[in-house]
Amino acid sequence: MNMIENENTDNSSVNSFNSFENQKRQDTKIDKHHDHYISMKLQIIAELLNDICKENRKNSEDSTLLLKPFLSKKIPSISIVDYIKRLSKHSKVCDEIFVLVLIYLDRICAMYKVNLNYFNIHKLILASFICSVKYLEDEYYSISHYAKIGGVSKKEMINLEYEFLSLLDFNLFIKEEIFNKYTNSLLNLENSDDEDFVDY
Repeated sequence: MNMIENENTDNSSVNSFNSFENQKRQDTKIDKHHDHYISMKLQIIAELLNDICKENRKNSEDSTLLLKPFLSKKIPSISIVDYIKRLSKHSKVCDEIFVLVLIYLDRICAMYKVNLNYFNIHKLILASFICSVKYLEDEYYSISHYAKIGGVSKKEMINLEYEFLSLLDFNLFIKEEIFNKYTNSLLNLENSDDEDFVDY
């Protein structure tokens, strides 16, 4: 699928993110007092995922068997952008967590040639999110908390996490250059969006 770059996001175990883990969260732009606010980076990630689901609308059954644990019986009423905003707001993580979410989803699609669609995207985002948080954060909320903000039961949350890790062969390591490439690509998209709002 490769949402941003035609880069092989294989699951080789390489360097951990020493520089990233020590990074301050000053880039996090979530305004705690305004529920409608979402940072440009999260907006772009949500729009990328939405565009992919829109393109795959006609192929919603292509990956039903493999992604069955992540399927919803009907399309959730909450939009992708609002779902990502909800996860971010109630977990208090930096935006970079969602860069990792994007990479993991991209990796799975590349490994198995599956399609993201509106029936599976929310639970895939949630599973990728909790794996990303546990991988990069020293402290995080309980599984019950993530289940609640994700809109699933605790039992299903545990299962989603396990199934997602299984798809990744229980390997969450990402090459540092891959992470940087995604980050830079998102930054370029963000800057190009800023140029669209030139004040004449």
